[in-house]
Amino acid sequence: MKPLKNILGALLIIGVLFPMLLFLNPFAWGMRRAPEYVPSKELEKVLEAMKKEINTYEQVDVDTYNNTANLWYLRDCQNKRLDSLENFEIQFSEVKNDAFVKEKIKKYAPLIEKQLECNCYDSLIFKYELKENEMQKVVLGFKIK
Repeated sequence: MKPLKNILGALLIIGVLFPMLLFLNPFAWGMRRAPEYVPSKELEKVLEAMKKEINTYEQVDVDTYNNTANLWYLRDCQNKRLDSLENFEIQFSEVKNDAFVKEKIKKYAPLIEKQLECNCYDSLIFKYELKENEMQKVVLGFKIK
């Protein structure tokens, strides 16, 4: 009788601890890397061409990491279940010459619109800060639809 109680006790402990280790594991849930937007190859080529053209005049970095990267957002958009669309943001590092960058943005905005994989974005937004005045932040937007 005593060995049977020990076996049942061990099975009960394993039955409780194993699901806890499986479902409450911090490495499986809480410590995952946040989703990051990964642009398509064509969009990367257009952004790289724009960056090269701007970098002939001044050093600028171009990032698209602030965009919605959630797979469920894109699926809901394709199935037309979204209430509102997100904006597609392209962020530049600090810029010296505002007019030069605006000219390049107006040149490349239609090319970037064509390279977006789906129609899941409402508008195209370019963000940058001017180096002369740290308090001034410039946001240019283009409506996609």
